[in-house]
Parts: sequence; structure tokens; C-alpha cells
Amino acid sequence: MTGVLNRLEKAGYAHRQPDPEDRRRVRVVADPAVAATAAAVYEPFYRRLNELFADYTPAEIAVLSDWFTRAGDLTRTYLEEIRSDQLAGVPRSRRTRSR
Repeated sequence: MTGVLNRLEKAGYAHRQPDPEDRRRVRVVADPAVAATAAAVYEPFYRRLNELFADYTPAEIAVLSDWFTRAGDLTRTYLEEIRSDQLAGVPRSRRTRSR
């Protein structure tokens, strides 16, 4: 986490601020100009996504959510597998599905 915060600070996206109620804690504060830029860039996209989701019933959205959650889990698991020593040296063409 520290590395991520260091990079955010170095890039000027955020800074650390002492917590006024607990000296052991530090708050991460986004740069207001950067936050405004991010909102301006992504707001039109989020508006379009909301319009797209409006075409689906809650039940259909639940199915979509389930599929993306499960597909993401499978992707992470597979990435862990191909990064592990278990598959080191095994040609891609010889790899099989583990489940």
C-alpha cells in the first residue's frame, strides 16, 4: 500500500494528511483538480453505463453481475496458476484447464 501511495504522491494525484483524531493514522486526500478532471472524463461514461443498465431488469442485472464476478475470479485464479512454479517451464500449448 505504501508503494501505491508514494506513486500517487509523486505523480501529484494525492497527498497524505495526518488524522486529527488519531496520530497513528494518516488520511489520503485526492488533489481537488485531479479529482475534478477524473470526474469530467468519466462522468459521460458512467451516464452511458446507467442508460445501458436501464434496459435490463434487476434479475438480468443480477445474472450479469454474477457472471462478471465469477469470470473475474476465474481470471485471477488462472493468472495465479500461470505465474506459479507449478506451470513454470510448461509450454502454453500443453497447459490444460485445472477445473
